Amino acid sequence: MLSYEQALAIIAANIEPLPPRQVAPADAAGWVAAAKLSCRSNVPPFDNSAMDGFALRAAETQAATDEKPLKLTVIGTVLAGDTGDAVAPGMSSHEIMTGAPVPAGYDAVIPVERVVIERDTEGKPLSIRVSEPIEAGRNLRKAGEDFVAGSPLLAAGELIGPNQIMGLVATGVNTFSARRKPVALAITTGNELADTGKLERGMIRDSNGPYLGAALPGIGADCIGVYRTSDSDRELIDKIEQFKGRVDCVITTGGVSAGRMDFVPRALELMGADILFHRVAIRPGKPALFARLPDGTWFFGLPGNPIAVAVGLRFLVAPALRLLRGMPPEEYRIGTLREPVHKKEGLTFFAKARTATTENGNLEVEVLPGQESFKIKPLMAANCWAVVPADVEALPAGAALRIAGLSGDGS
Repeated sequence: MLSYEQALAIIAANIEPLPPRQVAPADAAGWVAAAKLSCRSNVPPFDNSAMDGFALRAAETQAATDEKPLKLTVIGTVLAGDTGDAVAPGMSSHEIMTGAPVPAGYDAVIPVERVVIERDTEGKPLSIRVSEPIEAGRNLRKAGEDFVAGSPLLAAGELIGPNQIMGLVATGVNTFSARRKPVALAITTGNELADTGKLERGMIRDSNGPYLGAALPGIGADCIGVYRTSDSDRELIDKIEQFKGRVDCVITTGGVSAGRMDFVPRALELMGADILFHRVAIRPGKPALFARLPDGTWFFGLPGNPIAVAVGLRFLVAPALRLLRGMPPEEYRIGTLREPVHKKEGLTFFAKARTATTENGNLEVEVLPGQESFKIKPLMAANCWAVVPADVEALPAGAALRIAGLSGDGS
């Protein structure tokens, strides 16, 4: 049986990133940069005022005091959107508004509330009195102070969110090379599955379907739909064929163990799929299966128990989606165990857990009771997964171990 690391290596050796496309920043939320990108322009593009006030020459104010204020004639007004033409030397200033370009020749702005203003009958400023020295550069936003043309803007593999979109637009990017989210199809299987409502004896509610529909967007996939089939290889094949050419990966639940009714491997053989692995040394989710369909669509067959579905999605499907998107491998945090943990040696154990930060700033991890793969209630209380390595049978309190977030899309 494959180790978890061997299963990840097989996934990584087979999955290539989706081809890049040109996309506008406004349409790129959830996409991933396909190549590094440099700034195309300075931001701000020109020196501008950080507040409403008066632009002046700092050197002229150095002797200003309350007893001997400096009087400056106001020779113009600059609004946001004006050109901010250069001014001639002399004891003068310009009224200036926030974001307006600072006329060449001035090197500071004094806030409107820090001066005494003489106005005409229409309220237009005629002169100001300055009673304090002003430093050069005060209250200015210098050209290139935020972004410098030619400096790095995006890294290859960087996830695009609202913050990146703001920076792309601000620096003048109209389109850039990025990879879209993979499209996923989810199918739950089982004669015993029922919708919500009154249950007949022997039936259970299909909680996996709604879970997958809600969880797939959180790990970076666009879910085209969640469907259900009975324990029928023909029914499963027909459902997959219905979406041929429209999805990048298919995720099924149930039907992958070793029982007589576990029909998914047989369905894949009938389709001519290449089964790349079946069974991984993990708990829960050991019967997990990974295959390539004849048209190149990726297939993940997860066991039917709900926590096995959650683990398989988080620790097998999510890494595959990162590869399709061209993202780097996920980096886990490290925490310390609050209490000892015991498990079967040889299996990587993904435990429902909670983290909390102690008073001294350490990340402490509690492995929750109720780790059986059918128990959903502890998952509702969890805020992370604790990853206990395969080569240990027990970890003492205080031991360090990796911590994974409930979602794995990198946002």
